[in-house]
Parts: sequence; C-alpha cells; structure tokens
Amino acid sequence: MKITIKALLINETSEQTQVIDNMMLVFSTATRYSFKRILEGKKIGALEKDVASKFNVNIRQAKDAVESARQTIASQKELLKMNYENYVKKIANIQNVLKDKKKNLSEKKRIALLKKLDKRQRKANYFKEFINTNSIPSVVFGTKQMFLKRCRGLISNEGWKSCRNNRIYSRGDKTKKGNPNLRVIINNGMSYLQISTLEKTENNRAVKIEIPIYLPQKLSKKTGKVNGTDYRSLFLNHLATGEAYQVEMIKKKGKYYCHITFELAKPDEIYTGHNGIIGIDTNPNGVALTMIDNKGNYKWHTYLKQHELLYARSNRRLNLCGKLVKQVVLIAKTYNCGLVIENLKFKNDKDVQRKFARVKHGFIYSKLLTMIETSCYKEGIELLKIKPQYTSKIGLYKYCHQYGIEVHNGAAMVIARRSYKFKERVPRILKDKLIDNIELFNQKNEWSKWSYINKIIKRKVGENPDSWIVNRKQILGIA
Repeated sequence: MKITIKALLINETSEQTQVIDNMMLVFSTATRYSFKRILEGKKIGALEKDVASKFNVNIRQAKDAVESARQTIASQKELLKMNYENYVKKIANIQNVLKDKKKNLSEKKRIALLKKLDKRQRKANYFKEFINTNSIPSVVFGTKQMFLKRCRGLISNEGWKSCRNNRIYSRGDKTKKGNPNLRVIINNGMSYLQISTLEKTENNRAVKIEIPIYLPQKLSKKTGKVNGTDYRSLFLNHLATGEAYQVEMIKKKGKYYCHITFELAKPDEIYTGHNGIIGIDTNPNGVALTMIDNKGNYKWHTYLKQHELLYARSNRRLNLCGKLVKQVVLIAKTYNCGLVIENLKFKNDKDVQRKFARVKHGFIYSKLLTMIETSCYKEGIELLKIKPQYTSKIGLYKYCHQYGIEVHNGAAMVIARRSYKFKERVPRILKDKLIDNIELFNQKNEWSKWSYINKIIKRKVGENPDSWIVNRKQILGIA
C-alpha cells in the first residue's frame, strides 16, 4: 500500500527560491509541450529525447515530464468512459420511469422528465463523441477556476502564470537510492531535500542544492508523544532501506510543499478470522458491527453512532471518521479477530431529488472504508471484502427478528457470514407463506430467490424496513 506525506521546505534563501522557480517553469512548460505532442501521436521514446534536448534537462527529468503528461491524458480518457457509462444508466432509468404505466405520472412531471432525458442524452452524446474519436476535452493547466478569474481580470498575468508553472514531479528509482533528482537526505539529525538543478558543472554533472525540509510529526503538548500516525518515522524507516519514493513539489502561496509517496511495509497479520470475524455495515451516521464465530454463529453486535457526520464540515467529518475507525480497530484487537467490509463501487449513475442529492454528497462511505483498510494494513488486522448484493435485505428478513437486532446489524452479520462463504438459504416459513410455486422458486440461484422474496414483501409493506419488523407476524399469518 502506498501512502503520501505532505512535507514543507523551510529556510530557503532567495537564490534557492529563484532556482526552484526556474525549474518549475521549465518542467511545467515541458509537460505542456509533451501533452500536445502525445495528442498529436508522437511516440513516447522519441518524445523523451526531444524534450531533453529542447529544454536542456537530463533524460530522467524529461521522462518525468512526459510521464506526467501521459498520466493526465490517461486519466481524462478514464473519466470520459466513467461519465459516459453513468449518463447511459441515468437515461435508462428515466426511460423506464416514463414507460412504467403504474407510475401514473402527471403531465407536469412527464414534461420535466422528458427535459431531463434530453439533457442527459446530450451529455452522453458529448462524451461518446470523444470516445469514438479517441480524443479528450480541452485541458486547462493551472485549473479552470484560475483561468476564468484571469479572463475576468480578477488576477494578474503574473498570478496566472504562477498557477501554471508551480510544480516539479520526480519518480523514484531503487537503483539510485530512492530518488535521483529530488532526494531526501539526513545530515546530523536534520532532514534536507537535495535538488538536482538545471545548472551543470565542468564535468557535465548537475549542480545540487540542499534545503531543510520539515517532515510531518504531530506531538502532543501534554505527553510529548506522537498523535496519530508517526509519518516521519515511517518515511525515515523507508528511506533507510534505499527503496524508491516519488516526490512532487508544489508551490502554494509562496510556500514549497513536497508530496512524498512511498510503499508502506506490510506487517504480519496478527488478528485474523480463524476464531471469528466482525462484519461492518457503513451508514451515514456511523457503523454497525456484528461478530460471528468461525462456524457462522452470532456472538454480539453494537452500533457506533456519530450523528455529527450528517452535517459536519469536511475537516470535522474527516476527524470523526478517524475516531470511528480507531474504535473499530481497537475492538478487533480486543477480540483478536479480523474485519470484513463490503466491496462498494461508488458511481454517480442515478438521478435523485435535490434534497437527497445534498445528503448523498456528504456520505462518508468511501472515506470511511478507505480509512478502515489503511488502518488494518498498518495494524496487522486481516481485512476481507465481499460482494454487497442483498446484504441489508437478507439481514432484515432472516436475522433481525431472530436475534432482536436492527437492520444494519443484520446486514453486518450477513457480511461477516459471506466472508466465510456461507450460503444464505431462504427460511422455510418465508417460502411456505409467500411462495406459490415452490418448484419454480427452487430453480433460482441464491440472489434471485432473495430478489423475488424482496419484491413480494415490498408489495405488502413498502420500502421502510421498520414496517416489516413491526408487521412480520401479521404478514406471515403467525400472529
């Protein structure tokens, strides 16, 4: 697993600042030049030599500039595919609503949906055109926001150029002790960033400058111990191995930030699912935990609530997610077991109402699951990912009444059992009371059976899970 730390150059002199700014200008210009040539179809190998001679940089710096341009183009093409697929699904959903005669749409609602359909179709055609021609939309180096400000005269020409020429990117190389052009070195207990400049010595070697660099480490004012992850120690341990690390230097508001990316050494997995495992169901206001033994039997459940996640600002929400993850990791260590989560894929492929769109925008699923995965990696906890299909519905219809748990904890139990590859058979009472043709029903696969059961129950109680929990006995005729 790769992690990135955000370091900062300190105490740089005016001469060093001038050298760095000139390097950023040359590198950014070389990147834009490479971007244009790649779009024109020039081969990468020939382009690297062309950039090296044209901008008077060494071949490694030229390769980094070309690679940066290539990654920009590749990411744009991936975004095109993703956006096109999302809009195609949105179009299909709207068409299904318009075709559904049971909806009884008013004329006003139908007109609104047709307008939305037309808008979605134009967007899909826009992205499809780029895919068909193997091209990409216009890319603004320096961000579109700053470009618009420049067009309106809100920033000066110098300010606009500083946005476009504000970075240097250098890939790592294990054979060169980590990174040959932007190297972090330790001298007398102090950390420095050694930069290979564009100036040459008599032996045609790059002139190197060394600038002090601050590696992040947050110490507690009370105890003096490190709060959270000790990123400085992690990077220094990686530096001692001589392994490669990537450095991207960015200038913001007169300061030089260094984003250092390196491979985090994976410790041995101490806490595994041999004796039991905890299933995790993520929700907008917290996480549901349910533990089972290695035979799939229920042991306990809990719900870690944090209502502030629904309305807190982004930085506060990030802090709250960190606290939740810390609790989850501590529970896994206490019970000496592993964790299992859903392998969710986050796509913007559904049209929703404005109110729900605002709530959905603040959901923390992706961030929370990523933080759990990172923490388990660092702490030596086994983490498994399972398919998320029908976990909530199976938990609701099969386990909620049996163990007196909420639907989220029922889903967490299904998630935990699925990690052991247990089958979730439909209970006999549901088949006897809800299914007319048992032979036809038994020919379906597991998920098709639960989908069929879900449709029948939804027709009786609606979408609200609490309606099933309250009216279950009455619906099944066992009251």
